[in-house]
Amino acid sequence: MLPLIWYNRLVDERSFVEQKQESWKRLSETLDQIRDHGAKSVPSEQLQTLAAQYRAVVSDLSFVRTQGASDGLVRYLNELAGRAHGAVYASRSAKLSGAFNFLVREFPEIFRRTFNYTLVAALLFFLGWGLSATNPEIRDSAFPGTMQQPSRQSQTDSPLADSDPAFLSSFIVTNNIREGIMAFIGGITVGLFTIYVLLKNGVVIGAVASKANAVMGPVKFWSLILPHGVIELTAIFICGGAGLLIGAAIVAPGNLRRADAVRQAATKGIRLVAGALLFFVVAGTIEGFITPSRLPGWSKLVFAGVTAIALIIYLGFVGRRSEAAES
Repeated sequence: MLPLIWYNRLVDERSFVEQKQESWKRLSETLDQIRDHGAKSVPSEQLQTLAAQYRAVVSDLSFVRTQGASDGLVRYLNELAGRAHGAVYASRSAKLSGAFNFLVREFPEIFRRTFNYTLVAALLFFLGWGLSATNPEIRDSAFPGTMQQPSRQSQTDSPLADSDPAFLSSFIVTNNIREGIMAFIGGITVGLFTIYVLLKNGVVIGAVASKANAVMGPVKFWSLILPHGVIELTAIFICGGAGLLIGAAIVAPGNLRRADAVRQAATKGIRLVAGALLFFVVAGTIEGFITPSRLPGWSKLVFAGVTAIALIIYLGFVGRRSEAAES
C-alpha cells in the first residue's frame, strides 16, 4: 500500500511541476534581471505583476509542503519565494523613495525653473478677473443660465446666498479642476487655448466673487473660498504655466529641433501637472473639513494665510540645498 501512495504522490508532484514550472521560470528570470541590472532594467508592466507572482509562489510553496513533496522542490520554491519577497519590498521602497524625491525636490525645482510661465498664467487669470469686475455684461455672461439672477431678486432665492454655500463651493472646485487640466492640454494649440481657458476662468471666478460679495459680504465669502482656494488657484496657475511652456516650445524651440523641444517641455509639464493634482487633493480635503466647519470667519482667513505662507516656503525654498550642491 505504501509504495502505491508514494507513486501517486510522485505522479501528482510531476503533474504539479509541469503545470507551474513556466510561471516559476518567468519569475526566476525577472529576479535574475533585477539582481544583475537593477529594477529599472525591467519593463514597468513586468514589475507590476511581481507582487502577484510572489503571492502565487508562496501559495505553491504552502501547497507542496502540505502534500509532502520532495525536499528538492520545497527548497527550490522556498528560495524562489525568498528572492521574490526581497525584490517586491525593495521595489515598493524604491517607489516610495521616488515619490518622496518628487515631492521634496523634483516638483518644487521644476516649478522654480519654469516660474515665469506660471506667473504669466496667473496674470492672465487676474486679467480675466479684472474684466469681469469692471464689465457687468461680461460678468453676467460668465454664469450658466441657472446661476444668473436679476439684481432685484431676493437674496434667499439666489444660489449664491449664504443658505447654499455647498453649491458655490462645489461649483468652484469642479470648475477649477476641469479648467486646470484643460489649460495644460491647451498647450498643443501653441498656447492659445491655454490663454483662453485662463482668461475665461478668471472671468468666471471674478463674477462669482462679485455677486457673492454683494450677497454674503466679503468676510463670509472669502472665509468660504480662501481656505482651499489659495491652494486650488495655485494649482490652476501651475497647470496653465505648464500649457504655456509647451506652447512656447512649439513657437520658439530655440537651438533644439521642434520635436525635441516639445518633448522636453512636455516632460516638465507633466511633472508640474502631477504636483498640481496633488494640490487639488489637498484643497479638496481642506474644503471637506475646514470650509464647512463652524469656525469663525476670521479664523478661516488666518488658516488661508497660513496655507499661503506654507506654499511660498514649499515652492520657493524646499530642495534648494540639493540644487546648490548640483550646480
